[in-house]
Amino acid sequence: MAFSITAEWPLGTYRGHGPDGGVERIPSVVRLQSALLCAAGFGPRAQQREFNLGPGEADDAAMRWLEQHPPDAVSIPAMRVNRGSALAYRDDGTVKKAKTALSIKKLPKSADTSVAVDGCFTWTWTETPPGEVVAALAALCPDVPYLGTSESPVRLTTGTGEVPTHTLDLDAGLFSGGEDIELPRSGRVDQLTAAHRAATGRTPTLRQDRFGSDERSAAPAPPRDSVGSARYTHVAAPSADVPWPEVLVLPLNESVPERDRVRWAVAAHRALIAAIGDGAPPLVTGSYPAGVSRPANRVALQILDSDQPVDLPGGAPAALAVLLPQHADQGDLAAVLGALGNLPSFRGPRGGVRRVVGRAQSLAGERFWHERPPGTVRLWRTSPPAVPDTRGAGRDWTFAHAALLSLGFVWKGSAHLPVVHGRGDARQRAVVGAVNEAGAAAVSVEPLRTSAVHDYVHRVNEHAVVRPYRACLSLGALGGERTIQAIGQSRHLGGGLLVPVDVAAGSPIAVDAPTQERR
Repeated sequence: MAFSITAEWPLGTYRGHGPDGGVERIPSVVRLQSALLCAAGFGPRAQQREFNLGPGEADDAAMRWLEQHPPDAVSIPAMRVNRGSALAYRDDGTVKKAKTALSIKKLPKSADTSVAVDGCFTWTWTETPPGEVVAALAALCPDVPYLGTSESPVRLTTGTGEVPTHTLDLDAGLFSGGEDIELPRSGRVDQLTAAHRAATGRTPTLRQDRFGSDERSAAPAPPRDSVGSARYTHVAAPSADVPWPEVLVLPLNESVPERDRVRWAVAAHRALIAAIGDGAPPLVTGSYPAGVSRPANRVALQILDSDQPVDLPGGAPAALAVLLPQHADQGDLAAVLGALGNLPSFRGPRGGVRRVVGRAQSLAGERFWHERPPGTVRLWRTSPPAVPDTRGAGRDWTFAHAALLSLGFVWKGSAHLPVVHGRGDARQRAVVGAVNEAGAAAVSVEPLRTSAVHDYVHRVNEHAVVRPYRACLSLGALGGERTIQAIGQSRHLGGGLLVPVDVAAGSPIAVDAPTQERR
């Protein structure tokens, strides 16, 4: 029978900091063990030792059991990192020397940085621990007041827990979708006990304890020699019927202007092909042998910005999103994933360089964007502008038709659109009709008045019209409210990304005037 420890945050927020001082998204097993050890050594179950209190034998054995038995699964709720910019200053308790007098030092603290959580975190072991370990953990959990900082009070309980969202994967690769969670290793309890004894075991002399003229905080950092990590991967679920079910997000060190995103996506594409080497699959190159049926979508590269409604890894200012298409050959995907692990940077326009900073994050394509705020309607705009896939189908053909046709091409072969037969103009109009039947519509579409069309497309076929446009679309049944997708001729290389636009329900929608751009 499974055994679980569940953490519930009454205030709906979790606050913790990693070893580098950054925001900790997920409370680690290391933090859980430390909190339980603190409760065992200072709470009502603590026992008198030679000079001070300490954990009893049963509690000490339970802490050491955690070192040898990492959780087999975890349940991670929906969450969002709120990265604030405000600073609050608090007294540090140390003395600062000034020209006229001594004062108490004040240290900055990010008061509005936290993680909003919608539910509970749960750590689960598939096999029930020994009875004495279960009894000790069940007794210690209510004595833990908070996890992380004191501003995130917690309720810890034991039981069967939530349905796991991630399972321990000892064979996970670099880009296996999931979360890296820190775990205590053998000797962690001894290290923490020795560190506490070194900090508090000897009473300082009067000379040692008197204040100085310019002090520094003497609180030592907890040792981390017995800390490891393991990858917990997503519980397998049926692949969603969306154009790109999985997205790898690689954080970048610097943002990219909208006008340059196609060029930077092309630069990343070239670097990816170079990293794969000879025999790069058509899924990446787009070059298929004669007679081979082309899929509706290939691997697509898009440049993301921190202003868009998506959480970028580590709070990066920008990211490279690698969209992996549905029904792709697993061998081809393995080649892509292996190459991304060898992509530390790539060179783009005007000799610029973008570096990958931090670990890539895997997101589900149907749950990519933030949720729509209550009381709003979600529309979608092309950013960067899109480019039509074809020349059109007759004199009455408009950019609205072009946008809906491109949307139909993206969803070709899915259960959301019927199979369209015919050829030429008749087929194109039938695709637009099928897209309309699915509830999609063009709210506004305006051509971009610019002679620099190469800003928005890399290469087009001989039948394409190189005329970029901005569109505002309602997608109907073609994807959920959080699905990532892109349309148009350059959708695989940085163009036509559909970014959510949330407008208040019942409010009029302004149609933007044609935009004129000059070099």
